[in-house]
Amino acid sequence: MRILWPALFLCSLLALAFGPGLLTREPASDEELTVISPHWEGIRSEFGRAFSEHYFKQTGRRLRVVWLDYGGTSEVTKFVIERFRQVREKGGDGVGADIFFGGGMDNLPTLAKADCFEPVTLPPEIDAKIPLEVSGQPLRDAQQRYYAACLSGFGFVYNADVIARAKLNVPEKWSDLGRPEFRGWISSGDPSISGSVHQAFEIVLQSEGWERGCATLSGMLSNARAFNEGGPSVPRDVSLGQAAAGACIDFYATAPIRRQAGAQLKFVIPSGASVVTPDGIAMLRGAPNRAAALEFVRFTLSESGQKLWYLARDPEGKNGAPKYYDLERLPVMPELYERGLPTNTVLNPFKNKADFIYDGKQASARWTMLNHFMRAMWVDAHEEMWSARGAVIAAGRENDLGAELLQPLSSEPELLALAGKRLTPDEINKLKNAWTSRMIAHCNSIERAAKSGGKWERP
Repeated sequence: MRILWPALFLCSLLALAFGPGLLTREPASDEELTVISPHWEGIRSEFGRAFSEHYFKQTGRRLRVVWLDYGGTSEVTKFVIERFRQVREKGGDGVGADIFFGGGMDNLPTLAKADCFEPVTLPPEIDAKIPLEVSGQPLRDAQQRYYAACLSGFGFVYNADVIARAKLNVPEKWSDLGRPEFRGWISSGDPSISGSVHQAFEIVLQSEGWERGCATLSGMLSNARAFNEGGPSVPRDVSLGQAAAGACIDFYATAPIRRQAGAQLKFVIPSGASVVTPDGIAMLRGAPNRAAALEFVRFTLSESGQKLWYLARDPEGKNGAPKYYDLERLPVMPELYERGLPTNTVLNPFKNKADFIYDGKQASARWTMLNHFMRAMWVDAHEEMWSARGAVIAAGRENDLGAELLQPLSSEPELLALAGKRLTPDEINKLKNAWTSRMIAHCNSIERAAKSGGKWERP
């Protein structure tokens, strides 16, 4: 016993230090598939499990899916491009990963242009079931370098209980979130980091037009006390009552709404801004496990993969349903919507007409430059913007000074022209610093005018 107890005590300490992996071992795998993805745990769990099972049936080999997370969409995109650049300088071709999965689709043309993807040909039986586009948006690259894996809707989530207790009017459109009474009640992810937040803001800019869209977003963001890093933080803040509302992708909101039976949380796709956008998948060039990577893309776009997005969770995985998580995404295979399958989604994007034609090419072309613009105008100058908006509201000068405060730093043609240039990192930093300085000076001048009661003069 004197020998046994110290041994048991040591094992306990090791288990606490190194976790359950010391005491329970995963089944040995014959090979691995490495996926770069900003997708949340539910998607990783369900697709990792289902594909491993599918691959074993196809090949008799046990496969482990390894997920790599390098941050939000913009960060992941920059990381992959830079890694390929570094590898190619040394004569290589490949970054040690097989698949790029998720984070929207507007960033994929940039990665394809940087030659990060290898084409994937779909089997005829899968290819025939996926249309070329939805609401004017392409669902695949003409050169087969990337595909839409599923679709998403964007809007905002609000907490009805908080709205009532704070005596706020129920928001119905984007501009409602910029009203003075919502000051301090808005939650937002950083649009220069989070792909879903960036996408939501791009939809506002396109549906309302550049000038009005920028004013709408500036009004909403000047009501936010600070920025969170990612999109999922918004429904969390709103569900906890730490905020009243915030921009959100549909599937981030649906799970907490379902848990609360829709009693408090509500998700709104504002009238006039209703559009779904694709979320993509691609095989990375130089994939270490090319055969498994090809099969993963094909599986995701097959009926088996599409059902994982769409079907309601079933603990036994009946009919190909997810076992542990409700993913609640919209498949790109139209026929699934017609079968009366058990699902928590209600929208059929192939029948529900979009409010406007989303320009994915324009969104892709200006993705990086718009990130710089949003960072300078709304994130880096946020403290000054928050202070100026407070002074404007206190002075009762929303109509004149408030309108000036919300104007964009750059016109849309200017931004598109900048996006078309090949700027060096130093030139980009110089531009961002100039934008930020201009925005800070702009906010400070408006705050001075609001506090003094005098006439505002452009700095």
